[in-house]
Amino acid sequence: MKRERGEFLVTVTGRFDAAHRLRLAGAPCERLHGHGWRIEASFTGPLGADGIVRDFVALERELEERVISALDHRDLNELFEKPTTELIARWIWDRLAPLGVAEVKLWETPNYSVTYRG
Repeated sequence: MKRERGEFLVTVTGRFDAAHRLRLAGAPCERLHGHGWRIEASFTGPLGADGIVRDFVALERELEERVISALDHRDLNELFEKPTTELIARWIWDRLAPLGVAEVKLWETPNYSVTYRG
């Protein structure tokens, strides 16, 4: 049997809307404000006999149940002491860790994102 080259990274995305305020002296983000957040959760694994690494639909469902349902339309300051994009990305990774997540990329705006690899 021929050995596979490279590694597959399977990614599912999700969205949620939430507000937060950050404690940064003089910064506009000190005021309560909202974002349309986007999550990219990536998983690795061996290529199965069926040619699939991970089931997209199952991963998308898990992302919704484990993460999005907890964050959507929430004031993130009620959930996190410091609701920074960095700490939220790590929290998401922790929620998806039992599924073997490789990395989480969290976008707070179209221009700003954080990637966390546990």
